Amino acid sequence: VLPLTTPAVTTPRNTERLLAEVYATGSGGGCEEYWYLTTPDAAPYSCKAADGPHREVRVLVDGQLAGIAAPFPTVWTGGWSNPFLWYVTPGPRAFDVQPVLYDLTPYAALLNDGRPHRIEVSVAGVPAGQSGWSTPTNLLLWQDEARAVVTGALTRHDEGEPANSSRWTPGTEHRLDTEGGHRLTVAGYLDTSHGRITTTVSREVRGASVHRWTDGEGLDALTATWTDREEVARGATTTRTERTYTMDGVTTLGAGDRLRTVLSLGDRADTVTLRGGRPVDSSRLDDRYTGDATYTTNVPRDQRHAVGTTTARHRLYGAGAPGGCYDRTVATAQGTVTVDRRRC
Repeated sequence: VLPLTTPAVTTPRNTERLLAEVYATGSGGGCEEYWYLTTPDAAPYSCKAADGPHREVRVLVDGQLAGIAAPFPTVWTGGWSNPFLWYVTPGPRAFDVQPVLYDLTPYAALLNDGRPHRIEVSVAGVPAGQSGWSTPTNLLLWQDEARAVVTGALTRHDEGEPANSSRWTPGTEHRLDTEGGHRLTVAGYLDTSHGRITTTVSREVRGASVHRWTDGEGLDALTATWTDREEVARGATTTRTERTYTMDGVTTLGAGDRLRTVLSLGDRADTVTLRGGRPVDSSRLDDRYTGDATYTTNVPRDQRHAVGTTTARHRLYGAGAPGGCYDRTVATAQGTVTVDRRRC
C-alpha cells in the first residue's frame, strides 16, 4: 500500500497488479459540495460552474489519461438546506465514504522501470482555480514473489471524445438539461513468473440531469442519474460492474418561511465475474433513501417546529453479504426510529 502523498511515485519493480483507490468527495464546502446543482455562468443561480454540473474523476499516469469514473453524489448530513432530513438516518455513504477503484495494471510495465513516475488525480468540470474537492488516494500493489523485475508493455489506449453539454431554458421556472459522458479502454501485458498475463480495462461513464428552479430559488429541484460501467479482463477472468447513482429531490419555501424538502437517493451496483466465459461469482447492492422534512427558517432553533420522516433500505446479495444476503430497513418519524426490519 503506497499512499499518494506526492505525484511522483516509484513502485516496486516486480508489481504484477496495480489498483488505485481514490476517496473523491465534494466535501470542501462552497458550491462544489453541491456540484450536481451548479449551473453555467449565464443562468441566474447561486452556484456557478462554467461547464455546468457534470463531473468526472480522472487518474493520469505521466500525463496520459489512465482511468475515469463517475463520482458518487454524496449528500452530507445537512444537505439540501434541510438538516431534519437526516435525523437520525444519513444518506447513502455519508458516514461510510467508499473509494473509487481504478485498475491500473495495464500501466504496471511502464512503472516497473525503477524510475519515478507521475500519478495524478483530477476532477474534470471543476472551475479553474476553484477548490472544494478532496481526493486522498492509495495505490494497492501486488508483487511477483518469484521475480525481482516484471516486464511487459502498454499495448492499447483508446479514449473517446468527452461529452459535456448543458442547455439552459429561461422562464418563470428555469430549467437546465445536462448530459455528459466519456469512454476509455486501456490494455497491457506482463511477463510474470506464472506466464504472460494480459489485462484490458474498459470503462464508460454517463450522467444526465434536469435542474429546475425559480427566481430567488423558492423552488429548487433536481432529477439525475449517473452510470459507471466497467469491465476488467485479466487472463481468463473477466469482471463486469455496473454502478448507478440516482437523485430526485425538490426544495420549496412556502408561506410562513416553511421550507420543505422531499428527496430520494439511490446507490446500486451489479457485479459479475466470469471465468472461461462462465459466471463464477456475482453480487448486487441496492441502497435507497427517501425523506420528507419541513421546518421554519430564519428563527431560533427552538422555534423551527420541524417535522420529518425518512426510510432507508440497504440490500446486498452475493459476495460480501453474510450468508449471501443482507436486507435491512430503518424508518424514522420526528427523529425517532419507528421501523427496524431485517429480512433474509
